[in-house]
Amino acid sequence: MNQIKAIVAHEPITPLKQNWSLQDVDLKDPGDDEVLVEMYAVGICHTDIVLGSVPTGTIGVQYPKVLGHEGAGIARQVGKNVQSIEPGDPVLLSFNSCASCSQCLESHPGYCDTFANRNYTGEQHSTNLSSTDEKVWTGFFGQSSFAQYGIVHKTSIVNGKDLIQDLSELKLFASLGCGFQTGMGAIQNITEASPDDTVLITGLGAVGMGAIMTAVNSQCKTIIAIDRVKSRLNLAKELGATHIIDTSEPTFTSLMEAVHELIPTGVTIAIDTTGVPEILEQSIKATRKRGKIVMIGVPPFGWELKVPATEHLNSGRSLMGCIMGDCDSQKVSMLQVVFLIG
Repeated sequence: MNQIKAIVAHEPITPLKQNWSLQDVDLKDPGDDEVLVEMYAVGICHTDIVLGSVPTGTIGVQYPKVLGHEGAGIARQVGKNVQSIEPGDPVLLSFNSCASCSQCLESHPGYCDTFANRNYTGEQHSTNLSSTDEKVWTGFFGQSSFAQYGIVHKTSIVNGKDLIQDLSELKLFASLGCGFQTGMGAIQNITEASPDDTVLITGLGAVGMGAIMTAVNSQCKTIIAIDRVKSRLNLAKELGATHIIDTSEPTFTSLMEAVHELIPTGVTIAIDTTGVPEILEQSIKATRKRGKIVMIGVPPFGWELKVPATEHLNSGRSLMGCIMGDCDSQKVSMLQVVFLIG
């Protein structure tokens, strides 16, 4: 049993407001299918914020818990059933899956039959609060990386020893396990974008930037990036976006109108990373007939997307959800990884 520091999320006092604090927790040794990882870097995702502030029971969420699912670090202790990792190896962390249901066996672990329990809820077997001995929910996305050390499930870990030359490079990998992987997969796996495609990407965090870079790599002929933060828009342009739209400009009135000014028939692919209902609705309207709309951003809980059925039928559009870019983290090629991190 080791005492470490971790950011512990407690039941929100104010609805949808974080109640997080840095606390001492006691961490047990890893089990047979687990790895003890010393965290060197971790990203923060909108999912951490959302699932760390909702009421107990929302899609299985329990408190107190340790969040974090974009970790990178060093393996320090390895369970006997883990074959691909040795102590001292630099590792990249991603989501958890059962590896045995039909979706996992068909290389779609993001849609694992037990995804919600494994990734949103986690488990209570490895960590206690030092002050009260209360059990803490960990294993968030298989890792709970908002801590000095984490017990990581073997399906959530990728060996990075052949990818990095210096441990400082681990900070470049932190967002690969969720943000960049999701953006890349939305373009490459879900829409299978090609040079004939015109792409709209709303929201320019790690997911949006990953989508832009992959759209560039796929030689898409038009890439429209939309955000309200100028620095992000400038970076999108540097990464290869052909057009940028700043929704904070006084002249901006409608996403659909702005897109149709550039492409009158609409884009062939729309990727929404914002989860903002109005933006998603406008993105659908900005998509041409037989186009593809991919929902990545988490909308407000309880919000329902209403699509006119006859209009949707006649449009031939495809409206798709996206979890982790439909990627299999264990099979992401080295070329894809190196491309994404530059």
